[in-house]
Formats: sequence, C-alpha cells, structure tokens
Amino acid sequence: MNVKIERLPLLRVATVRAYGPYEKSGPEAWQMLTPWIARHNILTAKTMFLGFCHDDPNITASGRIRYDAAVTLPEGFIPDDFVHTVEVPSLEYAVTVHKGPYATLSHVWASLFWDWLPGSSRRPADAPLMEQYLSDPYLDSEEDLVTRLYLPLTTI
Repeated sequence: MNVKIERLPLLRVATVRAYGPYEKSGPEAWQMLTPWIARHNILTAKTMFLGFCHDDPNITASGRIRYDAAVTLPEGFIPDDFVHTVEVPSLEYAVTVHKGPYATLSHVWASLFWDWLPGSSRRPADAPLMEQYLSDPYLDSEEDLVTRLYLPLTTI
C-alpha cells in the first residue's frame, strides 16, 4: 500500500447526510445532493466530490451510521437551506488511492488502520474519514473507479 502524508487546506463544503450502512447511505446521500449540485451550477475545475464516514460500522448500530456526501463550494457562493455548509479544517492526512469498486473501500480502510497506522508514529485525529471520488460512477465501470482515501492524523 502506497501511503503519503498530505496537509489539505481548509475546505468549505455543502453536505447532505444519510444514515445506515455505508453501502446504502452513500448512494442515498448522493441521490439527494447530485440534483442540488446541478440546479446551482457550481462545478468548476477545482470542485471536489467528497464523502465523510463518521462511524465505525463494527461498533455503531446500523441505523446510526452517518455518511455525508459533500461538494466543495466556489468562493462567495452562498448555499440554500437544503444543504449544510461545513468548514473542514486544515489537517494532515494519510492518503492512499484505490482503483476498483466502492464496495471494496472498506478493505482499504482496514489496511490503513491495521497495517499502516501501527508503524506510522501517528494516530487518527478526531475527525471523520474522508473519501474523494475522482471518477463518475455513472460513466465509469466499477473496476475503473478511482477514490482517494484520507485518514485524518495527529501525532502521538
């Protein structure tokens, strides 16, 4: 696994939350957010499509698992009340890239936590896990989906 440490700048995003297992809540949240994005014509060359995974499904009850679909907002854009506006703080992240189906992302997260993290002299920060979706799941095959995974870090 190739892991790099990166610091992201503060990000201002619009989010929509869904509850349930990630394989269910992820698509539900995007089905709500995607039409909003299209209605507001906010896409630029710098737009990032992000997902925030707030809970560990191994210890959180299925119906309480929180997933936020998110899109970065252009400077000066003021969203309506359909979305929540969130400022994601500038943090250091362990970053790796996954190519393949979204259904296999949990294996990559497990490898980051169980294989990479113990030898890293870092620990997870108190922030949600973040995924950046670099492909279009409506146009690209599952095997060609590219996702950047961001594990928020703090020092020990």
